[in-house]
Amino acid sequence: MKKLLFIAAICLFASTTFAVDATKTQGILMDWTAVPVHTTAGTLSSTESNELDSGESLDSAVSAIIHIDMCHAATTTATAGTAGVIIFIKSGTTDETWHEFIRFDMTAGTANSQALAAASGSGQGDPERIEVALTTNFEATGDVYFLKDAGTLANSCLVTNAGYKNDDYMMSMDDLVNAYGTDDYLIDIVDQWSVALPPTTQSAKVLFYNNDTDANYAARVHYTLVTDIE
Repeated sequence: MKKLLFIAAICLFASTTFAVDATKTQGILMDWTAVPVHTTAGTLSSTESNELDSGESLDSAVSAIIHIDMCHAATTTATAGTAGVIIFIKSGTTDETWHEFIRFDMTAGTANSQALAAASGSGQGDPERIEVALTTNFEATGDVYFLKDAGTLANSCLVTNAGYKNDDYMMSMDDLVNAYGTDDYLIDIVDQWSVALPPTTQSAKVLFYNNDTDANYAARVHYTLVTDIE
């Protein structure tokens, strides 16, 4: 027991003594945006984020991470391999130097959806509470769902299930920043990726594609930069 306590004390001392201060910058390259269905034969529906470059201090960053969220935006069945995301990085200063860095396929299948039963979120007595008449398919603690604002897609959000009361409401892990109503709904297929960029990257951007004929998606892109370590 004494040996274990001694080791724990050393670890605590080391973590305290050698703590590193880092300056972090976070921002958004694309707010919630539709990735529409593939509607015309021979064409590909796609949505492109803004670039992460020197305007966001990428050139002076010690490290850079891109955070990507892509969600089903309806309950139509998505075919495997027809939709996904590609990160492109620029190795030089001209547009001819874009290269594919990595790509991911969006989860296929048919999403479950549940309309809100009453006003929820900001302005309510408990802004963590999401009113739903049925909790079926939305009962797994820790699962992440897409709360789609049917009127203004940019006001949508991701919610993490912190618990529920059967066929009454679900509790989000955090307060909802926006207000939601009975036209809005939860969807249960959400993919998330966080990708560290190579230190030699001049610029980066994200392309979302959708070659499905009836499924559609919503996506957004954030980034984190570490610009100084002391």
